[in-house]
Amino acid sequence: MEWTLSHFAIATISVASGALLQAATGLGAGLIVVPLLAMLSLSLVPGPMIFASLALSTTMAIAGRQQIDFEGFKPLLGGLLLGTVVAAATVAKLPLEKLGLLFGVMILLAVGLSLRQPRFNFSVGGCFGAGLLSGVMGTAAGIGAPVLALLYQHHSGPTLRATLALLYCLSSLMMLALLHWAGRFGQAELISGLTLVPGFVIGYLISPRLAGFIDQGYARPAVLILSSVSALLLIGRSLF
Repeated sequence: MEWTLSHFAIATISVASGALLQAATGLGAGLIVVPLLAMLSLSLVPGPMIFASLALSTTMAIAGRQQIDFEGFKPLLGGLLLGTVVAAATVAKLPLEKLGLLFGVMILLAVGLSLRQPRFNFSVGGCFGAGLLSGVMGTAAGIGAPVLALLYQHHSGPTLRATLALLYCLSSLMMLALLHWAGRFGQAELISGLTLVPGFVIGYLISPRLAGFIDQGYARPAVLILSSVSALLLIGRSLF
């Protein structure tokens, strides 16, 4: 896409909003950022958004490194890798203009998963399955975080945020490598990704001031409602 000042402002506000929620609550920024960016331009997802989000997830993982819980990491990463490969191969065969429908459906699926809150166990099979589903959703639509969040939802806030941040970081690197292989992450996507980075930085910097308010039960309902509405609009635009 050709960037204009208004495009940059809209994208930055959208990304900063998602980054603020993730930095304050641990909920993946993709739920709110992907549908908003996709309505601005489908070329901004998933590759540019995933690349830009590394600025946030890496910073959060480093800041909370003492709180990271490594239980189930090996099967999780194995599932993430397999899911990423499967989704990358699928994305490579789909025309960009048709991905809007896929993004919308995947976002609604992610919202549905977030509404159900079962207590997952950390068995090898359970962790591998969660990683697999997260890898597919993350690579196809940039929203693999809800599956991982469900897995760690009963951990303390600091542990949840730090552990998910490390998983987001590692899975994002896998996804970008395979999106590049699939022809969906090159120089143009890299430039767009760099353009989105300031929004993630802004969201992270202002999160301490608003974390207390956002984390009082307002963030999750707002994210799920806005994501659902945006996903339905995105599906409608793709179909009609």
